[in-house]
Amino acid sequence: MTSIEIIAQRLRALADEFTQHWPIPGGIVIAVSRDETLLELPFGLANIDARQLVTREHLFAIGSISKGFVGLTLLQLAEEGKVDLDAPVTTYLPWFSVGSDYPMFTLRHLLNHSAGLPAGTDSLPDEIGQGWWLRELSTGFAPGSAFHYSNIGYILLGLVVSAVTGQPTVKVYRERLLAPFGMAASAPCISNRDRHRFAVGYAPARDDCPWLPGSALAPATWFETNTSDGNIAATGPDLARFVRMLLGAGQLDGRTVVSPTAFEQLTGLLAPEGEPIVEYLADTGVERSVYGLGINAETIRGGHCLTHGGGMVGYATFVLADLSRDVGIVVLTNANGDCPGAQVIARAAHAWLTGHEIELPPIRLDLDVHDQLAFQPAMLGDFSAHDAVGNPVAVSFAVDEGKVMLSSGGIRGHVFKTWSSRYVTDHPAFATFHLTFEQGIDGGEGGWNYGPLELRRKPNASTGGGKASSACVGHYRSHSPWYTNFRIVSRGGRLLLIAPGGVEAPGEDLELVELEPGVFRVGAETHAPERLVLGPVVNDKVISVTRDGNRYSRTFTD
Repeated sequence: MTSIEIIAQRLRALADEFTQHWPIPGGIVIAVSRDETLLELPFGLANIDARQLVTREHLFAIGSISKGFVGLTLLQLAEEGKVDLDAPVTTYLPWFSVGSDYPMFTLRHLLNHSAGLPAGTDSLPDEIGQGWWLRELSTGFAPGSAFHYSNIGYILLGLVVSAVTGQPTVKVYRERLLAPFGMAASAPCISNRDRHRFAVGYAPARDDCPWLPGSALAPATWFETNTSDGNIAATGPDLARFVRMLLGAGQLDGRTVVSPTAFEQLTGLLAPEGEPIVEYLADTGVERSVYGLGINAETIRGGHCLTHGGGMVGYATFVLADLSRDVGIVVLTNANGDCPGAQVIARAAHAWLTGHEIELPPIRLDLDVHDQLAFQPAMLGDFSAHDAVGNPVAVSFAVDEGKVMLSSGGIRGHVFKTWSSRYVTDHPAFATFHLTFEQGIDGGEGGWNYGPLELRRKPNASTGGGKASSACVGHYRSHSPWYTNFRIVSRGGRLLLIAPGGVEAPGEDLELVELEPGVFRVGAETHAPERLVLGPVVNDKVISVTRDGNRYSRTFTD
């Protein structure tokens, strides 16, 4: 067997293992050089009920990988003198308004996520509606002073593209990029007319609690979209042509499809930071990661690489182009967009194809005492807490045949790691929230957190958050498929927003910091622009809250 065949065999085994232990029904892995395809591996199921296998013809929503196409389009328009990237966005969208204490941000600030806008405003499905109602929100910091990933920023950029060309964005992206790149099977929007060509997207069947290994999946909510934060649908081979263009620095099949100047700006004008790297891997090889004008520029084991992930409702994707070593990776999956399996597979493929043997953690999610990344000896022992009304709660973490188990109330449950720094258990009394382990607290011994509970070796009495906190504590829902529900809990005198999962939902417990009565910053970072506003109170309970323009109502479930 050739070295490529050996690596292909390893990748197929890895992908198949992911389908067994993670919520990933199927997908496709493709590796390319500037000039050719090195390997192409469809795996798993495109339709679980029909037992239909993934093929190279299936479409996947590529999510935020679309942002690179937006950046390239605007760089082309700038070369043609139709836009100035350093002009305020209101130059092209005079109707636009947003609350701010700072000068209006420019197109360049939007491109590299340094405009100070919230991550997203998913209360409306259309571009101009989301853009218009930003006037009810505010920016969090001076343009250019920090990096804060913002989907709504790219929605505004799509509106700029349409305004300056006088054409719908779908027509612009098809004519300027998809056609020249030879991406004939791809689509510049997610539309019902193409639905039959898609691999079915999946999400956990239950959205109100963390996903557990073996839990059921269900078809994810389907909806049409043309918003430029994540509008493109592509087949694996088509997206591989985009990656080949990246490897060729704008050259593809002997033609210049992106000018040298535009390509240099795409990857060279950088924000202070970049997208977060998957926590599941200890050895990513990433030495530096900053954001360009639609794509991450990373240094991986000394090589100049370009990357981007894509998270859609029912689809999770990742691309990596190593320009120094002429290797590119495409991974498309029909897992929900908050599952980073595509990124893990892509980074493993890149390491193997460039001659690096990285140690992958176990793909099985059982918390194993030999897993040096996920397990700490301090996690074991007896912990207790008092609930909101003062009742004691006792929990024991112990090892059974190398696996961590949780015992409470005479019942034992398995403890599982997740792809983040959180944990879950199948113990029925601890199914609602993730578990988190905090090092260095409780006299340096560490302790567990679970929803409102601080589980410590020496527990303190429950500390409430006052009248306001008791009024807003509860479970809230909206009809947004991106971020369906969350809970507000009071823990240790602080209010926390905790989501069980979701494409745009936070992957950690976030503190709610009150800025003025009834208005909270979501997260401890002082520059975070996300806000949660309490609604009316009926019978001493807040009945609704507004998260960045999206209204959630108190639901009947705990």
